[in-house]
Amino acid sequence: MLATDLIEISSDPQSLDDGGFWAVLTTFEGGYTFAKFGSVRRSVSFPEVGKWIGLDEVWESSISRIEYEEHVETIRSEIKLGNVYQVNACRILRAKVAKELSLAPLFASLLANNPAPNSCYLRLPDIEVASASPELFISRSKDQLKTSPIKGTRDLREVGTQFSEKEKAENIMIVDLMRNDFGRICKPGSVKVSELLRSELHPGLEHLVSDIVGEVNKDITWEQFFAEILPPGSVSGTPKYTALKIIQELEPTKRGPYCGALGWVQGGDAYLSVGIRLFWKTGEEIRFGTGAGITWDSKAIAEWEETELKAAKLLSIAGGLRPDGWPFGSGLFETLRVEDGRAQLFDLHIERARKSAEVLGYEIPPDVEIIAAIGNLADIELGRLRLTFGESFQVALDPYIDSIHPAKLGIRHLSLGEEIKSHKIYPYTKNLTLLTEARVDGFDEVVVVNDAGRVCEGAVSNYVFRIDGLWMTPALTSGILPGIIRGFAISSGLAIESEIMLTDLEKVTHAFALSSLRIAQPISEIAGRKLQIDEIGEQWGDKLRQILRSH
Repeated sequence: MLATDLIEISSDPQSLDDGGFWAVLTTFEGGYTFAKFGSVRRSVSFPEVGKWIGLDEVWESSISRIEYEEHVETIRSEIKLGNVYQVNACRILRAKVAKELSLAPLFASLLANNPAPNSCYLRLPDIEVASASPELFISRSKDQLKTSPIKGTRDLREVGTQFSEKEKAENIMIVDLMRNDFGRICKPGSVKVSELLRSELHPGLEHLVSDIVGEVNKDITWEQFFAEILPPGSVSGTPKYTALKIIQELEPTKRGPYCGALGWVQGGDAYLSVGIRLFWKTGEEIRFGTGAGITWDSKAIAEWEETELKAAKLLSIAGGLRPDGWPFGSGLFETLRVEDGRAQLFDLHIERARKSAEVLGYEIPPDVEIIAAIGNLADIELGRLRLTFGESFQVALDPYIDSIHPAKLGIRHLSLGEEIKSHKIYPYTKNLTLLTEARVDGFDEVVVVNDAGRVCEGAVSNYVFRIDGLWMTPALTSGILPGIIRGFAISSGLAIESEIMLTDLEKVTHAFALSSLRIAQPISEIAGRKLQIDEIGEQWGDKLRQILRSH
């Protein structure tokens, strides 16, 4: 449905009683925006609006992870006291954008990459909204009313998982809440649960949904209608009055259009979505909300991770970065060393990314587009360049300083999944967590040993070891990434591939950690056993760098 020719904008619900076509945008806090349009066409495609380039700013959250987890525990305390049964805890992410930026290309990208049954786009003089909402709030045809609250979210990549009893109980709570809301505007005895706890598939996610229907009282005005049912129960909590009070006390930022309602009203008909999975822009700021339903059974960490899961797909389409500099969602990445104004070994990195993209289905832009996005590096003496290829292509450039100290390695025994053997993929959380844990234990890196006792790689490094006078690097079959520098060491004859066992580490005399960023960092000890730092190692490292310079 496409509505154009804006006639007027109103905040008065009585305006809807004139029978015209009105776009409806309500905020969670109770604000109304009604826009009357003169032309409405049905069964039309969204207009051609050009390509969405993607954001390159950092998304800032209104609530940190620690604060969110504290909010979860506060809500659980209220539940323990019997004051409330369920509360939806949300946070708002925001990023800076150019004032003239339109969200229309973003909405077109959402339609293509994350088609949602209640997608909606609204552009008015002071606000723009692009929504990929999966949730029906109100469908009204004359007196017939329906709502389909969502409670329960499962990642389709997690094979074998099922909806938990907590999620089912949470869904039933909201069903009761919506039955109560409907009871105030519907004929007695007409409110029914037509379907309970059904599954709906969405891009990358599966939701638990229920349907409640009723017959609206004929004398209910739109003003009374909205007053009784807003905000939507699935994004507030139960009892609604108490949940709203707790939300107001806990959340430092108003939700605005997020968790409100978005859609249209015409005469006695209406179609409104719950305002979730939506972007909205005012001035030079774009915002996006995400949240999770908190019950007594909630685990604070899991609820934070649910907010991350719900946001990841759409934010990966929009672009922009996490506070840690990584993009949202999943994809491929390459980390390049920038030295004296040049991205080192650019061709080899892009070649590796393209090979992985063919297997995993990602899109890699043409080289000329990548180079243009990187821009001029002439003033960069030493830096770290990260290229990420997922729902969008993004570039991040940071200063870098070479370590002047040899590395100390710990040993970690891990089960390695097949997916990490051949492709450099993100999220990179497990690797970075492994690196952090190593440093907490007093090491600079770790040597990972798989279930078969074979030496693999580190959190962020390949390795080369000198054993019985030979320089060896673990074979790819042990479960390692085919690193660029590792490949040079092998092709130039500086190292051979070999299956290296845990027991072989006792015979190592010299070793290097290899990466495109650090090139070859000497290793001074493995699990407390000292290695040699001498001319033999220096000659090997110097030879590797000579070969790299020739490329």
